Amino acid sequence: METAASDCPIYRITVPGLLRAKGRPRFGNGRTFTDAKTVQAEKHIQRHAIEQIGKPCLTGPLHVSLMINIAPPPSWSRKKTADALAGRILPTSRPDIDNQMKTAADALNGIAWKDDAQIVDATLSRRYGLESMTVIEVRPL
Repeated sequence: METAASDCPIYRITVPGLLRAKGRPRFGNGRTFTDAKTVQAEKHIQRHAIEQIGKPCLTGPLHVSLMINIAPPPSWSRKKTADALAGRILPTSRPDIDNQMKTAADALNGIAWKDDAQIVDATLSRRYGLESMTVIEVRPL
């Protein structure tokens, strides 16, 4: 946890690996449920969040910043990889960044905040980096 200039704490969570997009809801036996891969991805985020920030369970309006780094594919040439790492090539493939945000937001319900409806401002970015990881920053407003 860091403190911003306005003395509001900033909670930073680093989650290694690719951030999975929220899966479509599944239906069966008259009920709706989340698919197993999404549940596993949310538990991965939760485990790292609890290790790094505990369970502050913030109330009130929040700003969330989601910074996704994606490692360039090993099949790319050195030049293309260098261009990607320099920001001259940007990741425009699936999954959609808004679905990745949904996975992170739902995973952090009851841990970083009471409910993801508290998020009133969000900054999302996806770039190539040396290794795949996601950095989530949460700041009360």
